[in-house]
Amino acid sequence: MEILQGRDLSGKVVIVTGANSGIGFETAKSLALHGAHVILACRNMSRGNDAVQRILMEWHKAKVEAMTLDLASLQSVQHFAEAFKSKKVPLHILICNAAVFGVPWGLTEDGLETTFQVNHLGHFYLVQLLEDVLCQSSPARVVVVSSESHRFTEIKDSSGKLDFNLLSPSKKDYWAMLAYNRSKLCNILFSNELNRRLSPRGVTSNSVHPGNMMYSSIHRTWWLYTLLFTLARPFTKSMQQGAATTVYCATVAELEGLGGLYFNNCCRCLPAQQAQGDATAAALWELSERLIQERLGRQSK
Repeated sequence: MEILQGRDLSGKVVIVTGANSGIGFETAKSLALHGAHVILACRNMSRGNDAVQRILMEWHKAKVEAMTLDLASLQSVQHFAEAFKSKKVPLHILICNAAVFGVPWGLTEDGLETTFQVNHLGHFYLVQLLEDVLCQSSPARVVVVSSESHRFTEIKDSSGKLDFNLLSPSKKDYWAMLAYNRSKLCNILFSNELNRRLSPRGVTSNSVHPGNMMYSSIHRTWWLYTLLFTLARPFTKSMQQGAATTVYCATVAELEGLGGLYFNNCCRCLPAQQAQGDATAAALWELSERLIQERLGRQSK
């Protein structure tokens, strides 16, 4: 709210994924309370509608609505994009916030490991589908919520090539924390490549670390994570503080036209070396495109 003090976002249209709780909710609420038309893209519509009502209780004139988006389903991503485009509104800010953390190994309906698809590939496909609207709405911004945990992993094999088996591992090779870290590395690489491709058309993209581990619904899949979050809570940021960097990158005037950067605590910082490679970012983009084409081709047969 301090970042947005005195700002009027009337006329701006914003999509926030995973906006029914945690940082996503605080981000959506802050933007809506300053006049933006905010769409909460949520997997669970009941929770999404509850979040809308909580925002309206703070300001009854807020322009806010919930729409269904399940990033674990490429078909759901497609349906969301079609439904959004049918509204015939611009899109000035797209915040890729939704994520899963610490989930047991499992495959999505598209046959990919869940963490990889929800945290990276679903957002990649969403941006692809909304690319034309973003460009028509320029200047527009994409903010991809990553994490400092990207520093503790790699997605290339010993020969230096992108390794699909590291991104979407089999059950025997799966470790939840490592899968999360890899997906967060993908987020930064994706944001950088997106910025390289779309910035000439007036769309910039930056990635952010929202804060240290915060107690929210993201941790609930395993008792050990609950314990870790509880122990860490005195040293972590509040949800509002966690949302501050996302809101900063989405709105501040000094970032107009600037992208391909990584932010922590509203300050630009260097990501890990493995997140800085242009070739790796381009290879991940090509792999992501291929994975989507293969799966959509399978569905149409």
